[in-house]
Amino acid sequence: MHAPFRPTQPNMVPRRELWRRQYRANRYARHLSRVELNKRLRDLVLNMLTVTPEAKIGLLQMDRVGAELMEKWTHALEEMVQRYGPYPAGFDRDILHSEPFPDFASELAQKAADRMSKLELRKGEVFIKLGKRKYMEALFAAGQLRLQPGSFFSNPDHNQAVRDDEMSLPLSFMLTREQIIRLVQNPEDVPPNVTEQRLDIQFESGADFWLYCVTQSIDPRLFVDFNADACVVIRDRRKFSQRLLDKAKGRLGTTEARQGRANYVDPLLPKSPKIFVPLSKPFGYAYQDEFRFCWLPKPPVKQVGHVDLELGPLEDIAELIIL
Repeated sequence: MHAPFRPTQPNMVPRRELWRRQYRANRYARHLSRVELNKRLRDLVLNMLTVTPEAKIGLLQMDRVGAELMEKWTHALEEMVQRYGPYPAGFDRDILHSEPFPDFASELAQKAADRMSKLELRKGEVFIKLGKRKYMEALFAAGQLRLQPGSFFSNPDHNQAVRDDEMSLPLSFMLTREQIIRLVQNPEDVPPNVTEQRLDIQFESGADFWLYCVTQSIDPRLFVDFNADACVVIRDRRKFSQRLLDKAKGRLGTTEARQGRANYVDPLLPKSPKIFVPLSKPFGYAYQDEFRFCWLPKPPVKQVGHVDLELGPLEDIAELIIL
């Protein structure tokens, strides 16, 4: 049940101001370089944008996820204020245009918005695989798909929505002297003149693995992000998952199979110290709302190659959408 709407009282502090005060009390992004801060601002913008059913560019609803992103956006703006002064000081073209920005007002976006709105899908109830028409037709007609190595996705030829280092996940913190003392084995070794220290941590998978990803998002913007002109909407998630796992088991040999929603990790504000890299991604990709299937070879190997599977026709559990 939603809480009743209550008008803002004259003496109430606006939420955005509370967020700014909160950030000034803990400037967790103060150690970022200008390039790193620009990337964080861009990641936040990309996560908050959506394409509406009317083919308009909009912002995410202020649900739990939307509110969390808006809070981080406000924090990033306050970091800019602390460094450069009131907006628009410090803002430059590189923030949004260091790479080509997706054209969410394109003909492709309009086609996607029109087709997706007619399907009346509900978020979280389906899997969707997006791609080029010939591959989506093969997936629908025969269940043909490819498991890619985790190492495949770092290829610089991929666009920004696909390109990612799936083999590692970086975190970055600024620690006070008191925090450093609590972390080290011998606190007496910490010099008294140390005030703050940047700490960068890299979580590594340690070995390659196979990966297959679908999305739970029904946002038509993903057609633009992935330059896709077709998709397969998988309505029976359970049957698809079972067919995929059964077929992979017969092809991959001894593996540890894992599946689940992607864990989107904020490198500055991780929610847990336990991170399983194959099911995790940097929070800049959170808009993709992935569900992931991964297979870890036993024993571990340094590199694996792609594997093509054929699950059989999917017409009983899915439908093909061509823009």
